[in-house]
Amino acid sequence: MSFHKYFSALCLASVMAGGCGVAPSSGDQDQVHKALRGDGWSSTNYNQLFGATMSNQTVTGLYLSGNQWYVSTSSSLTYAPVQGITYNGQSISAQSLTTSQGAFQVVGADSEDAAATLVLTVGGSLPGTLSITTESVDASGTFTRYAAEWTSGGDDSDGGAASVSLCPRSVLDDDGGVQTVTESLIPIGGARWNLDGSRTSDANAITLSCSHDAIGGCVTWGYGPWGSRTDEVTGKSVAMSSVHQACTRMKRDDICGTGSPVTTGFNPAFGSTTIHVKDRVGIHSDTNQTYATMEAFWDENGASCFNQSEYRSTDPIMLQRLAINIALCPNRAVACTANHSRVLLSARPCTATNASGDCVAN
Repeated sequence: MSFHKYFSALCLASVMAGGCGVAPSSGDQDQVHKALRGDGWSSTNYNQLFGATMSNQTVTGLYLSGNQWYVSTSSSLTYAPVQGITYNGQSISAQSLTTSQGAFQVVGADSEDAAATLVLTVGGSLPGTLSITTESVDASGTFTRYAAEWTSGGDDSDGGAASVSLCPRSVLDDDGGVQTVTESLIPIGGARWNLDGSRTSDANAITLSCSHDAIGGCVTWGYGPWGSRTDEVTGKSVAMSSVHQACTRMKRDDICGTGSPVTTGFNPAFGSTTIHVKDRVGIHSDTNQTYATMEAFWDENGASCFNQSEYRSTDPIMLQRLAINIALCPNRAVACTANHSRVLLSARPCTATNASGDCVAN
């Protein structure tokens, strides 16, 4: 039975005391680049590679070793054992939990109850339970967004179990305060990511990505790592796993491809930066950016060229971080030309065009 096939769309308010979370406000944008044109496609970005947390521990996913699932972290694939799994209250075996592209599957379960929930009971260093319920299937049909609630084994100050979202995100409100936004979980089966941002194919791994981190965020941007698409320039088939990986580099502004991000979002005080995204696989097409106005071209290994004058942020601290990273890979900090063209492009959103429609200011 497909986990996402029978689940109804549910607001996290049904399982979280905090409701559906605080909606991100317009005040968390980079003020310098807040004026956006109506053409093209732009989105806010954050630099987290992994966004899921359990008891303040960053978790990367689930890992099957033998007949046992484990909660994984960046330092250990088998950090905490999953001691039991239930689907709609029925106990299932470890082998019954799989993923199909971007959705959980429970093999051989009997129930088709639309309100069913997958519950993982975790022990070891992370005692508690993880409840996963479908929120919605994406319009593309390629992945599912889940509400995921972590209930720790400890007690809160009121004596009850402490329950929080698996995918919290801190943002600035219009008054400059920090609030927590509840994000969705998107499972990615058959792959895991390392601290340096590289992707490893692994049939035993399920990455628990969040819709705001680099891995899950690129899925929501349309670059799910499944199947293939045609490169509009070369006419050749391109694996979407490669395009997704290039997106994770772009989203974090990981210029050198070493896992060191240079974009805002590591601290909510810096808010987020809006970037313009363009690709050659027919997902986000917009031709008004030029080689002079774009920020960079991207592939799986980082930036193939980088126009420093068009860096996505004007924050002085981020500019210092940019200079440090550029010093580590000066061969990437070359002016972008057609010779550096790759499958993805990043830029600040265009604010003015000439008579030909080309971007002249951003």
